[in-house]
Amino acid sequence: MKDTYGKIILAGGGGAADSRPLDELLAALIGLQGKLLYLPMAMRGLYPFEICLEWIEDTFLPLGIEQIEMWENLAEHQAGELDGFDAVYIGGGNTYSLLSEFRLSRFDSALTSYVRRGGTVYGGSAGAAILGADIQTIAHMDKNSVGLTSTRGLNLIDGRAIWVHYLPHEDADIADYVREREQPVIAIAERSGMVWDGAKLRAIGFEPAYEFTRQGKRPI
Repeated sequence: MKDTYGKIILAGGGGAADSRPLDELLAALIGLQGKLLYLPMAMRGLYPFEICLEWIEDTFLPLGIEQIEMWENLAEHQAGELDGFDAVYIGGGNTYSLLSEFRLSRFDSALTSYVRRGGTVYGGSAGAAILGADIQTIAHMDKNSVGLTSTRGLNLIDGRAIWVHYLPHEDADIADYVREREQPVIAIAERSGMVWDGAKLRAIGFEPAYEFTRQGKRPI
């Protein structure tokens, strides 16, 4: 794998129709002969993984991605296995339990290394939030039923936190978050998304995405 920063795709958490431009981009990056790794851990206890796999296949098989592998337990796999995949898809669900499972299996470090070696990672909803600097951006949505004490994310978007399922009426809450934590926030609606290549953010989707800093709100 090439020794350059990979691409990170962040989806706001909508349905298949909402994320279509992002899914098409991921399929293009993978290529018709490529292999996709799907991680459904955020749905543990919420939906059967078999249904999750059916959903991901219904999304990407029509886009020409036929090699899709799902891992149900990260502890059963080694970091080196990631190099056998052209992209990793992290699905939505409970963000606290997802981050906890990443940490306990040390998959957070493995995925960070994968990206820094040029790997492509797609995060949807909870999967997007954990790639940011901190997951407290989802405190108003998810329950911390796993007792996670540190909410620090993988921090793969240059110190920015990720606010998914964004709605305009949340602007004041996001501004408070930025001020209190001194941390910029990327806000992504369900019909929008972002691409990060290690140097530049690019919006993609049907609706705008925004960056909130101490200087205010700006469209990407």
